[in-house]
Amino acid sequence: MSKYLETGKIVGVFGLKGELKVISDSTTNRFFKGSELYLGRNIKNLTKVTITSARVHKGMYMVTINELYDINLVEKYVNQIFYIDREEMDDLEENEYYFDDLIGLKIIDGNNNEYGEVVDVLDLPSSAVIEIKLKNDKKIMIPFVGVYINDVTKEYILIERIEEFL
Repeated sequence: MSKYLETGKIVGVFGLKGELKVISDSTTNRFFKGSELYLGRNIKNLTKVTITSARVHKGMYMVTINELYDINLVEKYVNQIFYIDREEMDDLEENEYYFDDLIGLKIIDGNNNEYGEVVDVLDLPSSAVIEIKLKNDKKIMIPFVGVYINDVTKEYILIERIEEFL
């Protein structure tokens, strides 16, 4: 389990004054003036940054960081990811999970047969969907809902009726 959770991605710059366009991965607003986040291309090389301004424009956050108000100073951050320290996250209710924690979990059925592992989680309007890479390298997607998901532990996800997706 990683110490940091992904909270958004910089997808471009906006204007000449150093604003960055951010798509948020969080249901909680993490992009506000004074917010301290971590930024990097991957989780192994992060830099702590402070949000110096933030606003919403056409469904995206427009933020400036570390008082950098010039497009030339911030273009290098495009495609980098914002992370938050796990300790700063809200406590989860029972049967709630951070998507990052599901990735890498083994997939088993009721007979302890192992099928593969979770490689991605998609947040769709109807429900979350887990993408599973099977042992034969084929990928399948299963809705992350109680009809199919029986149990989630730190090691595996128990899926009933997996044969419907094979």
